[in-house]
Amino acid sequence: MKKILIILIIPFILSGCYDYNELNDLAIISGVGIDYEESKYIVTFEVMSTKKEGETSGATSSYNISASGKTLVEAFNNNGNHMDKIPYFEHTEVVVISEEVAKEHLEEVAEYIIRSSKFRNEVYLSIAKDVKAKELISKTSEEKPVASTFISDLLEHNKKSSSASYYNLFTESLNNILTQGEDAIMPVFTLKDEEITLMGVGIFKDFKLVDILDIKESQILNLLNNFPAQTVLFEDTCGKDKIIISIYESDISINPNNQNTLITGHLSARINENNCAYDLKDIKTYEILEKKFTNIIEHKLDDIITILKNKESNALKIGKNYYNKYHKPLYFLWTNQEFIYKIDLKINKKGLIFEVKE
Repeated sequence: MKKILIILIIPFILSGCYDYNELNDLAIISGVGIDYEESKYIVTFEVMSTKKEGETSGATSSYNISASGKTLVEAFNNNGNHMDKIPYFEHTEVVVISEEVAKEHLEEVAEYIIRSSKFRNEVYLSIAKDVKAKELISKTSEEKPVASTFISDLLEHNKKSSSASYYNLFTESLNNILTQGEDAIMPVFTLKDEEITLMGVGIFKDFKLVDILDIKESQILNLLNNFPAQTVLFEDTCGKDKIIISIYESDISINPNNQNTLITGHLSARINENNCAYDLKDIKTYEILEKKFTNIIEHKLDDIITILKNKESNALKIGKNYYNKYHKPLYFLWTNQEFIYKIDLKINKKGLIFEVKE
């Protein structure tokens, strides 16, 4: 991969900095969408608009160009036939693939990115669900003038707001696929009310998408994967009311052995909402709540494990963990094992013990 980067950089070094005219000859590709229909690939470029000579507006915008081909090479090359500038991929942020491509043609996409001297490997791979990748990468507005930048920013910021996204650079995702006992996870987007919306994550087995988890399931998967937890919520009901806690710190280990798989973890939580008349001034209340929510959390964790078992996906790298421990290539032994959970949950008591005076 370094050789590719070096090849791309050499022209800059030999010719010096681009002047205005040279830059104006380049079409900056910010994102790529890849669909597969009727035995053809449809490749869509999101191209950054460049200011024409004499324009002073600093507003950023983009436009789209699409072409098809029986192979990815042909589709990418055919796009160039519709462009009056040279496609330039050094600033590409995301590659969005359709659900069909994720299920049946990811290997071809990965091979193209690796072999292409045009493409940089440090891009985010994302999946378009219930919508074509072309539509997703073309969905811009005055507030969101570049769809690929919005997708990239959404992935990074969602980590802090709801912990539902999961993003790896292409090279990391490919490494997950190619490593025995590991599988990839990719974010999934759709259009909701004409807005680009994160809807969860896709889990893979080898190069094939095998299931899509919704937002809440994605949060639990990320918790198991020790993807930094910020606002993972769990709730319990009392009649029509409920009490809600959020996990703000977690450390979970998955330890497979020859008889079963043990999941241990330390979780720190705070109470976000209490409509169940729990007496938060009583220390015993926290003991009751910790026991109750430990049971809820362990059941939620097991629901995700069951999905992974049924799909034989090593998205949690359990197969690799087993191999590292026993040096035996039994990468799917865990799918037939019992899982034992030992979660140590502590609910933060600070700032919650007060009395409201009328």
